[in-house]
Amino acid sequence: MSRATITSAQLYAILDREFRQLQPMACRRCRAPLPYWRAPPDEVSANWNIGTPEECPRGCHRVVAELLARMWTLYDMEPEARN
Repeated sequence: MSRATITSAQLYAILDREFRQLQPMACRRCRAPLPYWRAPPDEVSANWNIGTPEECPRGCHRVVAELLARMWTLYDMEPEARN
């Protein structure tokens, strides 16, 4: 399976849009976590991750986990340029 390689900004925009569509209507406090590049642990894993979201009483943290599992199969992230 091949993933599309996109910038961190593009990936965050996708995560944010998808999270807002799936987020429980009763919660407007939670936000999509920022993705960051990391060396993939193996040849089939994505090369990015997110920070651990806070546990939300309305279930936003579960939405993030489901979204992450889906997005990991679709996208890789371009490594950040070092200055």
